[in-house]
Amino acid sequence: MDSVYEDVRRILENRRIRSEIVSREMNDRLREEHPSIAAIEEEIDQLEMERMLMAIRGESSEELLKNIEKKRESRKQILRKCGVDLKDFDPKPFCPLCGDTGYVTKIDGNGAETTTICSCVRTLLAPVMISRSGVEQYPQYAFSKGSAEFYSDSPKLQAVYTRLSQYAEQEKIPNLVFYGCPGKGKTFLAVAIARKYAEQGRSSLVMRLPDFQEIAMEHRKALQAFYLSREKEQDIEERFEYLKTADLLVLDDLGVEPRTANSEADLLSLLDKRLLSGKVTIVTTNYDMESLRERYGSRFFDRIDRSFKRICFREEK
Repeated sequence: MDSVYEDVRRILENRRIRSEIVSREMNDRLREEHPSIAAIEEEIDQLEMERMLMAIRGESSEELLKNIEKKRESRKQILRKCGVDLKDFDPKPFCPLCGDTGYVTKIDGNGAETTTICSCVRTLLAPVMISRSGVEQYPQYAFSKGSAEFYSDSPKLQAVYTRLSQYAEQEKIPNLVFYGCPGKGKTFLAVAIARKYAEQGRSSLVMRLPDFQEIAMEHRKALQAFYLSREKEQDIEERFEYLKTADLLVLDDLGVEPRTANSEADLLSLLDKRLLSGKVTIVTTNYDMESLRERYGSRFFDRIDRSFKRICFREEK
């Protein structure tokens, strides 16, 4: 991912350079078309140079500064007569929201500043995030291809669907556990949320429990291996790290994985790391809550009970 972010940084830098070049070319044309603008700007530049030299010599430049302000006012008047707006001299960024910096700063009513990644960066990141997320295995699982009518037999789930689709668009989803009957749309909704995250340039990953087990086992073997090629070791470490650091992780079909000596410890360790770092996790399972407690024990169930919002998918009477 470091190379991806570096590519995005380069794109933003190139956009800034291009806007500066276009701005200079436009300014040159304006000065060529209106010689009076070029003449007054040359006078201002000479006066600014004199002011700098006087400052170096420690001399007062108060009178000179007044003269510079008069020249600047004359420049404004000349520009108006020529039908030129001052804004024409400013670089025109590709993205007006962030000025091609990649970040947007907002100030709330209390004067507190919040800085967020600009939507233009998320657009650049989206193709990579989608390809890494695993959602392409589920081409029909998306909010754009479904609707609340999918849950027409359950008004409660219809409301959940609508609310989560809005949350995925605007803000961070809470940790969720979807449990209950098979075939009721648990995986559909979880993957749709992961897809929306990826489309917004946020990192997400959909992982079935047996696949997670395999990665965890491979990582453990790599740590214990006497020798492993650098490329192989790096690949294993990156895949394992992404499980912990993705903004959203969907652990699908909890309970179908075979039980091994380390399976429950690996799962518990992953949940703890994600909870501590504030990353969002969605778990889907056909088990009910009591069955989850019996299978995985109180330590695992305690994490679910304390830190996850439960949503039951079942036949409504």
